[in-house]
This record gives sequence, structure tokens and C-alpha cells, in this order.
Amino acid sequence: MAGYLRNAWYVGAWSDEVGRAPLGRKLLGQPVVFYRKQDGTLVAMKDRCPHRFVPLSLGEVDGDEIKCGYHGLTFDSRGNCTSERADCAKDAQFAITTYPVVDMYKAVWIWMGDPALADPSLIPDFSFFDDPGRVVISRGLTHVKSNYQLEADNLLDLTHVDTIHRNTIANVPMTRIGEYKVSQVGNTVHSNWTIHKSPPPAQYVGWIAASKDPVWDGRRDGDMELWIDVRWDPGSNLIVNAGIGPAGMDREGKIEVLQGHFITPETETTTHYFWSNTLPDLGISQEDMDMFHQIARRAFEDEDRPMIEAQQEAMGDIDFWAHRPMILKEDAGAIRARRILDKLLREEAQAGHAPQELAAAE
Repeated sequence: MAGYLRNAWYVGAWSDEVGRAPLGRKLLGQPVVFYRKQDGTLVAMKDRCPHRFVPLSLGEVDGDEIKCGYHGLTFDSRGNCTSERADCAKDAQFAITTYPVVDMYKAVWIWMGDPALADPSLIPDFSFFDDPGRVVISRGLTHVKSNYQLEADNLLDLTHVDTIHRNTIANVPMTRIGEYKVSQVGNTVHSNWTIHKSPPPAQYVGWIAASKDPVWDGRRDGDMELWIDVRWDPGSNLIVNAGIGPAGMDREGKIEVLQGHFITPETETTTHYFWSNTLPDLGISQEDMDMFHQIARRAFEDEDRPMIEAQQEAMGDIDFWAHRPMILKEDAGAIRARRILDKLLREEAQAGHAPQELAAAE
């Protein structure tokens, strides 16, 4: 396995998952506990009491501090022991590792590499989550028993849609009639499909009827242009822009389903997959939104996940490249992302930026 890129922002939780009660989650092979202080400020630290190594997430938050549920030792938000039972000055060596953490785009972002490099401006732009003109129509967190790069491959190579998702979201043969383009800007990969003339997929019909944008006047029937644009940024955060509009027109006023896909490794062979779909506020019913959520959940959890987990089981502990995979032209986006990640991992190792504690735990 290639390992983890530590000097990168990952999503550790949805924002509303983290409250006053401690939330434990393993990320990049390390146990992490999240909680909020009394003023709502986020805290993230290693989820292990230095006394008897019990997860702090089994304890409770008292004021702005976290209290171990085993022997009651307390630690402040900087990881320092504050318990009267301990000589804190003497035991400073046992301070708990804390991590830079940011609440942005309805998600909790964590940096588990060199804290000096943790610049929030490096978080990719997912500002559509904060757009008041959009509504979240589905959201989930799926645990996948595979390496996180296999999940990213799945989103960057959408030719699987015609096969795996033929009973849910794929009633248009994208890979047979679509045009594929891939590009790279810095460390960002764009992997895009466009279908210039097609009937609308079933899930769009109701949304087209509900849209009041004048671009649709007299154009709700007939040929449509469909697109699925995927943007990948390291560690492994993706935007999928899936849209539809009248054929032959620019995209202004067309319907865009903007999706956030945040892929965070738990271990080398397990992954936290955070996914969400947003839609322009078309005034569609809660019933229709619930229906779309169930379609999305089924596609991600019941169709993608079993195939990716079977892929991981077949690969075992052998590295992806060592298997000498067949490469198709539509693999270009996924292959570029893997090459970029490999390069960044080499650079990180050469620079020695990964904390010694984390490197030793591998």
C-alpha cells in the first residue's frame, strides 16, 4: 500500500456530528476524538489517555476539557493534563497530540501532518454547500472495507456507471455516446464526460418540470445536454458536477447537481466515505428529495461498495501498481490522481514532514 498523505486536509466528520459529547473516529491509522468547547470551538486530539491508554471518547467533556472515563484524568483543549492527581509540570511529556481542525462547508476538516503547514486556504472550494440558493437533497457517511484510493478511482472513472448503476441512476448509456476529456491544473485533476444530445435521465424529469428559470421556456422536451464533471484534489476530496440543460445552449440556468465526496482513510484497507448531493432550490417536495436520497444511498452503498470491497479483497496487500493493471483511455483521470498522490507522498517522505509519533505508529 502507498500509505497516507499526511500534509493535507481531510474530512473527519460532518459538522453536525460533533457536539459537546466526544466523538471517536480512526483517521489515517490514528484514533482521534472530536468535541466542541462551550463556545462551539472544535477540538481534535489523539483518542488515547496516556495513563492506561483508554480512548478518551469513552469519557465526557467537562467545561472545555475532556475527562477520561476510566480514572477521571482531565486534559485541556491543547492536550495538557490538568488533573490535580497528576504533577502536570513533571508529566508534560505525556501531553496528548492535538490536531489543527477547521469547521467549513458543513464539514470538520482535520490536518494530521506538520501543524506548521496547516493552512485553511488549502482546503478546496466547496462553497456551494453554503449557497442559500441550493438545498441538500441527500447526505451520508459510508464505511468501505477498501483502500481509500480505490474509492477515488471509482469516482474518477465513471465508465462503471453504465454497468453497476444501470438499475438506479444510469438510464443513458454515457460511455457509448459521451465525450471524455481529462485535464490537470497543478495537483488538481479534472475528469469530465459530456453527452451533447440525449433524452433526460429519469431523475431529472421532475426537476426540469419544476424549474422556473426562463432558459427552460419551450425547451423542456427534446434533446438535452448532459455532463458529469469530476474535480479531484489531494488527499482525496472530490466535487462531482452532474448537470442537464437544453442541447446547444450554454450552462447558464441549467440544472446542476453539485456533489461533495470526501474520502478519508481509516486504515490502509478501510475508508470513511462522506458524500452529499445539493440541488438548486426548485421547490421540489420532501417526498421527491427523500426518493433521490434513497437512490443515491443505494448507488453508493448497495452497488459501488460491494464491488470496491471485492476489488480490495482480490488485491490483498499487494500494491495497485504491482498488479500491473490494464489501463484504458477512460482511466486517465484516476491514473493522474494516483501519480500525483505518489509524487506528493515521495516529497513528504523526503522532507520529513510527517510527525515522528505518526510515522512510528505505521
